[in-house]
Amino acid sequence: MIMMESVEYVVNHAGQRLEILKGVDLVIKRGETVALTGPSGSGKSTLLALVAGVEHPTSGRIRVDGVAYHGLSQDDLARLRRRRMGIVFQDFHLITTLTALENVALPLELANIPDAMKQAREMLDRVGLLSRANHRPLEMSGGEQQRVAIARAFVAQPALILADEPTGNLDLETAKRIMDLLFQLIQGWRTAMLLVTHNPELAARADHHYRLTSGTLQKIASQGNPF
Repeated sequence: MIMMESVEYVVNHAGQRLEILKGVDLVIKRGETVALTGPSGSGKSTLLALVAGVEHPTSGRIRVDGVAYHGLSQDDLARLRRRRMGIVFQDFHLITTLTALENVALPLELANIPDAMKQAREMLDRVGLLSRANHRPLEMSGGEQQRVAIARAFVAQPALILADEPTGNLDLETAKRIMDLLFQLIQGWRTAMLLVTHNPELAARADHHYRLTSGTLQKIASQGNPF
């Protein structure tokens, strides 16, 4: 599902060359979950952005679901994200002027998929929020907003979920419920996931755990998903 080969990411800052990622190799198979931990500023979000195709490596190769990124235009990468990826953010990134139902339906409508509202309603039901379909984000709790964001990420049945600190803004009890939901959906649909987190207990739930330090990856464990 994801293959990164000798990926480097270098930026110039104040006249200095900063190596954010140094020769990263990473393989994630279909249906696998991989957690990525590391100190703040270690490059975790950069690695996620490279997989999403919103940043470009200085060198190395990236393939997602069999598609090589080299030579793809921004439009090509946007289509790839829309068709094959779902992204869950720490800050939810819901459109506040749209209802929960409209937020979930939006990716389908942008892709001109028929019955967008019907599919969005079914996905809201799966995350237990059908009763909140006509509420806007600011009328919902943080946990409810993240469940809407998860429904939006899954509604197009993506092959890959990218999750960037999805529980970072939630209390511990709500965070556990959110991650239970996320892992259950992934197991049910055999979706791969790359999860960035600071939470070691959350990382331990993934099939594989890597730590990013000083631009290099170290494999920590292979534990098996408990769901």
